This record gives sequence, structure tokens and C-alpha cells, in this order.
Amino acid sequence: EKDKPSENKLAKQDKQNVKQNKSGFIANENQKVKIAASAACPSSEAHPPSMAHTPNPSQSAIDSDQESETTRSWSMTVPSTSMQYDPTWSKRIHEYVASTQLRTTNAMDDDFNENLRRCAEAMEAGVHPLRIPSGSSGSYFIRDANEETIAVFKPKNEEPFAPLNPKWPKFFQRILCFCCFGRACLIPNNGYLSETGASLVDEKFELHIVPKTRIVKLASPAFFYTRNCWQTRAPKLKDGSYQLFVHGYVSANSIVPEWSKEGRPCPLTHKEAERFKLLFQKMCVLDYVIRNTDRHMDNWLIRYQKDDILEIAAIDNGLAFPVKHPETASRLRPFPFGWAHLSWAKMPWNAELRSHLLHLLTPCFVQELCDDIKMLFKYDKEVNRFLKYNQLRVMRGQIWNLRMALLANEPPSEMVKRPLLLVSRRHHNRPLSDNWNESFRVKRADYTARGCC
Repeated sequence: EKDKPSENKLAKQDKQNVKQNKSGFIANENQKVKIAASAACPSSEAHPPSMAHTPNPSQSAIDSDQESETTRSWSMTVPSTSMQYDPTWSKRIHEYVASTQLRTTNAMDDDFNENLRRCAEAMEAGVHPLRIPSGSSGSYFIRDANEETIAVFKPKNEEPFAPLNPKWPKFFQRILCFCCFGRACLIPNNGYLSETGASLVDEKFELHIVPKTRIVKLASPAFFYTRNCWQTRAPKLKDGSYQLFVHGYVSANSIVPEWSKEGRPCPLTHKEAERFKLLFQKMCVLDYVIRNTDRHMDNWLIRYQKDDILEIAAIDNGLAFPVKHPETASRLRPFPFGWAHLSWAKMPWNAELRSHLLHLLTPCFVQELCDDIKMLFKYDKEVNRFLKYNQLRVMRGQIWNLRMALLANEPPSEMVKRPLLLVSRRHHNRPLSDNWNESFRVKRADYTARGCC
């Protein structure tokens, strides 16, 4: 009878441990084993987090070997989507969700894996991220052990409209201008998925203008937390987008106006001008497909060395993938594309790019792209699935218009004037033909529900 109270305490502790492990990572320091990243590395012998406490003799042997390794003071892993391991989910998602426990995403991401390893070593050495003073969200420069900037991390709960945004202008806007706070066409606090989704679209379309971006969980005293957080022994992990830093680039706002002035000869050679037009049109394609609501001259970068290098980097893609067209959500805030008025947008399509896109854009490709985006967005379990469905309808409509503009050989400045469409698929299975009308159902966007803001 004297042992009963102690048994009750042990039972309560077991229940608490089970609740902690439902979050997808092991919080107990005595149980820091590197088994939580099999979703990010399918070839690993370890089991997924949801199976970490399944009684298995072979697993206990693996755990004993892994516990003997040196564990890290910060524990960051891939969160499990449910208590049941879903191999399909891990197969489709592991390429875009990084395991910072094993410091890897997948075998094909060598450059990203190396960058993540340098980040981990720097944090262990006490070199923590630096908050970026500009911008409307809490974003951070990730540094390596030599204090060289290697990446940009944007936590989910420090985004422009998130509750832990550390920037004062957004705080006052939330209090004083709550009627126009946020964007009616976007899902709040979903920017980290939008950043990663833009990288996915960039890779699928073979544009290669978005720095590689993945979802990572990080914890650092440099991040912005509530006061209650510091009552615990270590700061909590934060979901966020982790984008590789590009060196040698400057804002387009400091270069493009000089190249676009009327009456002045362009300083670019003919070859460089064709190269820049190609890269510029690739950015137009990216922004149009994901319906970027925040593309302006300060968030796309140019690297230029005369007669040597000319590259473009499209960054800050967190305000994209709307649930409805911005023009149908607000009368006063349509969020036009910032590049549509430039002279480069009025030029005809690059022949190679046009041919490549027309060959690529088939119903099967669109379906596969939407499936990949859908699986990526499933990472956030707080978002209603109908909102994700609407995001895909808008993106399909943009792809439909892009294809029609390419067929009609309309430049980007004319493409943005096409009627807004919502496109849904007719069949749940893979399209059997290349006929777009048989594969998709097209509907004009509805303007009747527009608000003021």
C-alpha cells in the first residue's frame, strides 16, 4: 500500500511523456536519440518519431548504440504529422523538410546539408543568428563558426502578421489599424510554407532563380520569445523557412532604373541584355504562377560583373499562394506585380524559354505539381483543407493563363491583364490525355465579395 502513491506518480509521468512525444520530437534530455529523422532520410535504419517508443528488441539495440554517441545541447527534428507513420507523406515531404537532428534533408541536397551542418556547428560554438533590422517580420541571418552569413531563417510565429512579430510597426498596426491588418487573400502565418513552395515551383519549372529553401526547426536565444518561455531550461524550437544566402547580389532597385531609363543607351551588351531578359521573364513566370502579392524592386536581387556574370535571385516569396485572387478580395489593395510596368516586361518572350514552358505545361505536369504543393502544405495541420484547395484552384488558373499567353505570344505585361480564373480538376486520377478542357474545369473569378481592405 505504501508503494501505491509512487506508482501513481510514475503513471502520471508516463502520460506526460506520451503527450510530449506526440509533438514529433523527444523532449527528454536523457532520451536524445537520433531516430527522429527517418522521414528526412528514408535510407536510415532508425524508426520515425511516432514509433520511437514502440517496444521492439531490435530497436532497443539501435537505441543503445545511438545513445552512446555525443548528443547535442539543442535538439531539433522533423515533426511527425500523426502518431501513425505514413511512408507516403515522408516520401513526398522529406525533400523540403530538413532534419536538423541529422542535419540533412535528402541525398540530393548536398549543398543544403553542408549549409545546415555549418549552422549546427556555429550554434554549438555560441555563434547565434542575427536579427535583420529591415523588413516587416522577424527574420535572421544564420552564420557559421567563422561568423560568415550562410542562410536566412524566418520563423513562423514571427511573420508579419504573427503574434510574436518583434517589429514595432506591425505591433502598432495590429492595435491601431486592425481593420486593415493582414491580407484578406492570404492564410495568416503561412509564409514559411510559401517560401518553401516557391522554391518547389522554381525547381519544378527548372527556372533556377530562387535560392534553395527548406523547412527547418531551430531554437536560439536570439529569437523572439514570450517571457514565459525563459522559465524553461532552453528556448523552444521554431518552425520556419531556411533559405540559402546568396553572396555578391544587390537590390534591383539600385541597378534596373539605370538600365531602363528612356533616352539613354543600355550599358548591357547584346548578349547580356538577352541574358537579363531571360532571367527577368523567368521571375515573371514564377511570380505569376504563385501569385506573389509582394514583389517589388527591393526583394529581387541582381549579381552583375560586366562581360562575366549576370544572375537574378528572387527572394522574399512569403506572401504568395493566395486562397483567392487579390483583385477579388479587396477594392483598394489589389497587390499588382511590381515588374509589370518595366520596359523589360513589354518585350516578347525568349524563344527558348517559351518553347521549354509550352513543352512542360501538360495536364499531367500540373497535376503532379499540385500534388507536391498539397503534400508540402500538409505540414501545417492548423490550416483548413478547404483553404489549401482554394490555393490550388488559384494556382491552376494562373498556369492556365500562362499557357494561353505563351500560345498567343503575349509578353508578361499583357499576360497580367488576362481574366482571372479558378481552375479545378475534373477527375481525381492522373489525367489520361493532353487535352486541358477534358482534364480541368474553368471558372471566372467572382468579384461580388470584395471588401474595402
